[in-house]
Amino acid sequence: MLEKKLENLVVELKENQDVLAQIYDCMYDEVYRYIYSIVHNKEYAQDLTHDTFIQVYRNVHLYKPKGNAKAWIITISRNVTYMSLRKLSREQVVDYEIDGVDEGMNGIHDKMMIKRMMKILCQDESEIIILHVVEGLKFKEIAQIMDLKLSTVLNKYHRSLKKLRKSLEE
Repeated sequence: MLEKKLENLVVELKENQDVLAQIYDCMYDEVYRYIYSIVHNKEYAQDLTHDTFIQVYRNVHLYKPKGNAKAWIITISRNVTYMSLRKLSREQVVDYEIDGVDEGMNGIHDKMMIKRMMKILCQDESEIIILHVVEGLKFKEIAQIMDLKLSTVLNKYHRSLKKLRKSLEE
């Protein structure tokens, strides 16, 4: 139901800029959590989340109806995040520490597992896990967002699970 509502809102945004607030309300938490999983800094993730919705508004004319609005917005958030990180790395050395997992995550056990996961997995692997497990995206959507082949995403996902399982057994 949310997918269809979001799809309709994005299509309507082309004609009515007032619906951006509704899109923001629907997707803010998911976009923020995704960006936070990459940058590990609350304030920076909030700024990039806001930048994402600005880009959604600016690029809505490029959206193809009957697509996947959620994946489209997550792709924009990914692009905004990595462009910002590239810009920062040119300006200064970027060294983010995990400053605590977002309050939106449920349970101390989940927070501890995510912190541990971030240390064990490489960036692509954690991104795939976050997009699939936390954000609920399908592997095909993740492949599209990350501009990877579906087989590569599946391989990295299963390899990541093996790494995490092995780490938990130790």
